[in-house]
Amino acid sequence: MKTLLECKWALQILKNLAEGPKRPSELLKLINGLSERVLFDRLRALERAGVIYKKASSQSPLRSLYYIKAENELSELILLLPKIGQNSNYLKVLSSKWIIPILTKLKSPASPKEVLIKLRSLSQKVLYENLKIMLEIGLIERRVIPDIPVKVLYQLSKEGERILPALIKAKSIILSTPKIQSPAP
Repeated sequence: MKTLLECKWALQILKNLAEGPKRPSELLKLINGLSERVLFDRLRALERAGVIYKKASSQSPLRSLYYIKAENELSELILLLPKIGQNSNYLKVLSSKWIIPILTKLKSPASPKEVLIKLRSLSQKVLYENLKIMLEIGLIERRVIPDIPVKVLYQLSKEGERILPALIKAKSIILSTPKIQSPAP
C-alpha cells in the first residue's frame, strides 16, 4: 500500500494543481513518465481522500478539470509544493520515510549525532542528505554554536512547524490498495 507522501506521482499531480486547475491531458504533458492509467488512479484516490475535486462541463466537447479543495488538511503541504520547483531531490525528501521522524526529533534543537542516536536505523549519509534539502526548502534551521569544539544544532523552523501536521496527515492517506490475487482454480 502506498500513502500520499510515498507516491511521487501524487505529489507531482498536487504540485501542478496548486498552480491552477488542470485537465488530465495537461497533467500528462506536464509530468514526464506518468502513464494515463496511473494518472487516473491517483486522481481518483486524491478525490476519494477529499484533497481534490473534479468539475465536468456539460457542453460539447466534454472537459473535466481537476481542482484542489480550498479547505483541506493538506493545505500547508500543497502550498509548499510549488516552491520546490522541478527539483526531484525535494520530492524525494518529501516522500522519504525519514522526513516525519527527523522533523519530529527536531521540534527541539538537536545535533545530527543526537538525531542518529534516537533514530538507530537511519544512516548518517541519509540524515545529512535529508537535512541539507530540508534546510534548502526552509523546513528546518541550522545554528552554529562557536564553542570548542564547534557545535551544530538543527531545529524545526516556523514553516516546518506549520507543515508537520500536513505531512503526518499525508502519510495517513492511503492511495492504493494491495492487489488481491484470485484463488487458483
